[in-house]
Amino acid sequence: MKSQKAILSLILVIFTALNLIAQNIVPDKKVVYKEIQGDSLSLHIFNPQKTTKPTAAIVFFFGGGWVSGNPKQFYQQSKYFASRGMLAISAEYRIKNTHGTTPFDAVEDAKSAIRWVREHAKELNIDPTKIVASGGSAGGHIAITTALIEGLDNPNENLSISSVPNAVVAYNPVLDTTKEGYGYGKVAGRETEISPCHQIKKNMPPVLLFHGTKDETVPFENAERFTNLMKKAGNECELIAVENAGHGFFNGDFFRKGTGNKYFNLTTYQTDVYLEKLGYLKKKPTINKNIKQVSCIGDSNTQAKYPKFLQERIGDKYQVKNFGKGGATLLQGTTYPYFKTEQYKKSLKFTPDIALIMFGTNDANVKWCLDKNRKTEFTGTPKEEFKSQYVKLINTYKNKNKNAEIYVLTPLPIYEHPKNRDPKTKERIEQLHKWVIPAIKEIAQEQDVELIDVNKLMNKSFKYTRDGVHLTEKGYKVLAKKIARKIK
Repeated sequence: MKSQKAILSLILVIFTALNLIAQNIVPDKKVVYKEIQGDSLSLHIFNPQKTTKPTAAIVFFFGGGWVSGNPKQFYQQSKYFASRGMLAISAEYRIKNTHGTTPFDAVEDAKSAIRWVREHAKELNIDPTKIVASGGSAGGHIAITTALIEGLDNPNENLSISSVPNAVVAYNPVLDTTKEGYGYGKVAGRETEISPCHQIKKNMPPVLLFHGTKDETVPFENAERFTNLMKKAGNECELIAVENAGHGFFNGDFFRKGTGNKYFNLTTYQTDVYLEKLGYLKKKPTINKNIKQVSCIGDSNTQAKYPKFLQERIGDKYQVKNFGKGGATLLQGTTYPYFKTEQYKKSLKFTPDIALIMFGTNDANVKWCLDKNRKTEFTGTPKEEFKSQYVKLINTYKNKNKNAEIYVLTPLPIYEHPKNRDPKTKERIEQLHKWVIPAIKEIAQEQDVELIDVNKLMNKSFKYTRDGVHLTEKGYKVLAKKIARKIK
């Protein structure tokens, strides 16, 4: 028996390790493109899949105010575009925190990177007339400057080779380095020298911009002004305004953990469409443009496997995340009041489009709801406190996303069972039906949110329960199937 357990444990460890590796994104290789003042700068290269003909290339530059950051910011995008048949690169460049440099040095490095890629087009198997410069924030800025800034070239390079890309895609880039934009303190005395809005000229390559309308770092007005100035000069420039998005919205879950892939998918899809229009990609995008982020919020019956099975059931047009916490309650003075958990904080960061909230199993436990010495700031009955906290929770998600779809779920049925560790199971079941479920139904009606009566939908789930409170794996699959029908 011990040996069997050891083998099972080893299998679990191996499976977990493989799963983590699968979730990781790493480049196929790194190549040094520049050595300067003792520093080596590399291109993190993602090779296109299954291609023999020369392909287009896209070079990403990370953000960080020319002060910090690293190439991993664009690994997720690079992996996608490599899968679509482009050579994708996330480039290193000099930044203040690491190299003690200025934005002007960053511009030089960006130009060096584009020049190196074009110079080595044959060995990279790319078309030197189809090179895209891209990046976000400060990285978006230096991507644009490769297309418009003359000078700031490294004299040790082959300057007969152009550092001008054939197209630019920038995500909330710095576009004005005067006091009207961002970064003027970092370019003091030279405020307009590398300011895109002040350096526009004729015959620039086409530019695609993404910018959030609620960007408080780089004003949205800068993007509108740059676009108008580009068009006035006879250049092609398209601005995609992303409503209510702030700075850095384009990052995906790989780089900015916990934020979800909603805006990553949106911007990557639109970039794909743009590059296909330019003739740099073929066929339709292989990523969904619009996905909905789904938060599963609750106690151990949420923390268990139903969110995983829900993801499988509703498909890749949704991104499901599990924010369940075993033992969690909405009542205060318990072991795990949900508002004080890390899961709650993470659920807010995720900013769900759909919130599935399922509490009450532990709130109905008589050791909490009938304990007159339980510490709580609320004055009133447990039902009144439960409703008050529930409404507060609903409003936190509404405040994060005014268009969020909120679903309140009644708890799963509870059964008397030989493996149930609660000595007062009968009383818990009584409390569940006496006030918990009625309270949730009242909340749904009063707050105008959707109700999923899980207790009723799973009323014959005893065959799926493993201890009277939690389900077997098959039971959670059944639960996920029933919830999927309600939200799709």
